[in-house]
Amino acid sequence: MYHFSKILLFMVAGMMMFLASALEHAAAQSKVGTKALTFLEIGVGARGVGMGEAHVSSTRDVASMYWNPAGITQVGRNEATFQHTTWIADSHLNYAAAVVRIGSGGYVGAQFYVFDSGSMDVTTVDFPDGTGEQFNVQDMKIGLSYAHRLTNRFALGGSVKYLSSRIWRMSTSMVALDLGMQYQTPLDNLWLGFAISNFAEDTALTGDNNTVRVDLDPNSSGTNDALLANLKMNNWDIPLMFRIGTHYDLSIGPWQQLILAVDAIYPNNDDPYVNTGLEYGFRDMVFLRGGYSRLFLDDAEGHVRLGFGVKISDTIRADYAWSDRGRLGGSNLVGATIMF
Repeated sequence: MYHFSKILLFMVAGMMMFLASALEHAAAQSKVGTKALTFLEIGVGARGVGMGEAHVSSTRDVASMYWNPAGITQVGRNEATFQHTTWIADSHLNYAAAVVRIGSGGYVGAQFYVFDSGSMDVTTVDFPDGTGEQFNVQDMKIGLSYAHRLTNRFALGGSVKYLSSRIWRMSTSMVALDLGMQYQTPLDNLWLGFAISNFAEDTALTGDNNTVRVDLDPNSSGTNDALLANLKMNNWDIPLMFRIGTHYDLSIGPWQQLILAVDAIYPNNDDPYVNTGLEYGFRDMVFLRGGYSRLFLDDAEGHVRLGFGVKISDTIRADYAWSDRGRLGGSNLVGATIMF
């Protein structure tokens, strides 16, 4: 218990530092738009999104592999889910995952995540109305997770993920890692969680689209103006994200429950910010959710998150979440989860 008390103090101190950083608005550049594979920032799981994406400690279902792999130790039974998100500009993403319990306290999960932009016209300076060709952007994540409940209060989990991105005839791929933990404090209804997501090396797109024709001596006649060369592409980091948060389970009589959650987020491509959310449950059958995301970010748009869930039967649950995206409109997420 002494060691866990030290962990508790460390996590609380860390959360306070990140909250202070978010409130101070450090003057450094936010680095927005400077990372690759930004689809990794689009949250999955209607429960987590509907709760304002404040989910690092409160996640407890199969979608935990996105937020915090330690959360899969909270599933009561084996689970499988499918989630569909309609994103901005007619793009969409699909997420499928399953988790099963193995041995005593061990859990194994697998996830598959695909983002697709839909078809778009190829345009150039010479053909601004289109060349007659079309292209699309498709990003993919395939991951395996393992988590273990070390004690009845402390769980640790990790994921290894294969990531790929393709834009027209350019592509890249890599392997990334996630690590997370959840801790139930001596105050039985208070939980802490932390996770680091998308730890990987930087990457660069390669392919036919960076091939150009050059003339080594354009001022001389008789030279070959059709030599092929490859443009050098810079390497870019992917979105690395550190989350630390807490939630409190509040029972309101025998039939009702309220969860209050707050997360501090420290990404490598933006200033620190805070997510807050709540979930109201009635008889463990109907759930109402709401949250406010990206607090303390200058010029940020689209903060509100709303959602609900219905337990259709003892083995099936349906969930929905809506996200405000500012001047880009809103996004919708629907999902179904099967317990077996």
